[in-house]
Amino acid sequence: MIVKIPGNGKIILLYIMKFLHHSRFIILLFVQLFFISAQGENFAMQAANKKDSLPSRQILVVVADGWNNVQGSLYAFNKVGSNWVFQFSNPIVLGEKGLGLGDGLVRIAIDNVPLKKEGDMKAPAGIFSIGTAFGYAPYKDASWINNHYVMCSDTLICVDDLHSVNYNKLVGSDTATKDYSSHEDMLMQKIYYKWGLVVNYNTDKTIPGNGSCVFIHIWGNEHEGTWGCTAMKEDDMLRILHWIKSSANPLLVQLPKTEYTKFAAQYDLPAINF
Repeated sequence: MIVKIPGNGKIILLYIMKFLHHSRFIILLFVQLFFISAQGENFAMQAANKKDSLPSRQILVVVADGWNNVQGSLYAFNKVGSNWVFQFSNPIVLGEKGLGLGDGLVRIAIDNVPLKKEGDMKAPAGIFSIGTAFGYAPYKDASWINNHYVMCSDTLICVDDLHSVNYNKLVGSDTATKDYSSHEDMLMQKIYYKWGLVVNYNTDKTIPGNGSCVFIHIWGNEHEGTWGCTAMKEDDMLRILHWIKSSANPLLVQLPKTEYTKFAAQYDLPAINF
């Protein structure tokens, strides 16, 4: 069909064509602005998910090849400005049955992996704060430690009975409520707890059965797994204790290598080339 435009039709047609041209430009502009806005919201959401809500200037990264591995590696980092700066590394051992995913400072969702439970011989995987230091030395001989320090006396125990009101707590056996049937003695004949640190796992909102008494401590040897802790040579444990400072809000990030690589960017963790 041909529509005739009377009078000054060419001028009217020209205006219509210009209007349609500019309309397409305006539509394209709105589309671009929409996507820019959507991208901005996406970046904002990603930024909100970063570890800004978990301020820390010291991180211990512990990784293993997989969920069932006993051996692994530890990497220590200080934060200088906005950058993580490598400090040192050393070999470690984990639980006899490897790692089990546990709730930490950040709830990490990973499908089809083992979950940390009491007595499973797995070290917890996740992001955790690091708490009290402990050891066999008297307080005066541990004054160089920059974390709160507890001396392991013959009455200091960690309760692992999930039915106890003191489940997952360091208490004195001479003063604590006697409602537990199992516990760990913190003063041993072996050197395992000669020096160590408490990992704040299942502590803030303690859930009975999710695991207890998780430490960083001295190993028996490089092939001997733990009951659920992270362990290393005495010299390496001492180096960590000389380095770590509670004022820096230190964290333990403990994951298999593949999972660590996936979450490192999201939570602003140190980049490591394994």
